[in-house]
Amino acid sequence: MATQAINPYPVASDMHTLEDVRDQLKDTGHPVTTDDIKRWIREQDLYVEKYRRDVYVSYSDILMAHQEAVANRN
Repeated sequence: MATQAINPYPVASDMHTLEDVRDQLKDTGHPVTTDDIKRWIREQDLYVEKYRRDVYVSYSDILMAHQEAVANRN
């Protein structure tokens, strides 16, 4: 039986800048600021990559944090 390797890091196509994530969440009806995203990264110790001046975070991870934040508001 083959085992599947577990990769603790997201795939490159899932990584987006904080500004891109903010812009994508703008259309959800529950917009957030870049500061909100930075707070979620700190609070949940989310994986980020820094390249030049940009910070990249997993969009999937942010979607989970966003879902939790929206659920806690209601």
